Amino acid sequence: MDSGVHLWIGIQSRRGRRRPGRLPRRRDARDNRERLVAAAREVFAESGFDVPLDAIARRAGVGRATLYRNFPDRYALGSAIFEHNLAALEALARAHAGRADAFTTLLSATIEQQIASHALVPALMTGPTAPDLEALRRRMIRLLAAPLRQAQAAGQIRRDLVAGDVLSVIAMVSAVVIHAPSVAARRRRATRALQLVFDGLIPRA
Repeated sequence: MDSGVHLWIGIQSRRGRRRPGRLPRRRDARDNRERLVAAAREVFAESGFDVPLDAIARRAGVGRATLYRNFPDRYALGSAIFEHNLAALEALARAHAGRADAFTTLLSATIEQQIASHALVPALMTGPTAPDLEALRRRMIRLLAAPLRQAQAAGQIRRDLVAGDVLSVIAMVSAVVIHAPSVAARRRRATRALQLVFDGLIPRA
């Protein structure tokens, strides 16, 4: 067999042996990032956006180097939480597509996110890379539009409501919870506010 063929086979064989080793490392890196985002959401909710980042690393079970390799500062962490929240809502919308409870499920899930991440948007707006609020608004409107139409067609929600109005409702509920002293207090206030909101959204006979 030609020596060049031997060389090519040897290179491919070594490459094939390396691939399985790389996959777990990539998986570990992805898992570390997910743990950091989950830990940051919890710690920010409990202690505020200015909490030392070491507390987040400890909660995630990783070292400082791993944290900073994934997120150079708290604003990058906050942005990752925000993106993760939106992606979760989009997945929920897909899972409930066509269901009668899609709109109320999405609205409740959005408020639950506000309870956990109540100070995130105001904090990010002061950071070096403020989010594009208009782009986020368009994304949320796309997310809510179809479930809202379905709920209106089923007679569950007033027909004069548009997706932009729902964003105003979410903002009002967020304003109610933002200064509550604890996660439990935020949840109580948000639950009551959401009850009042739903009373106003239901069509009158």
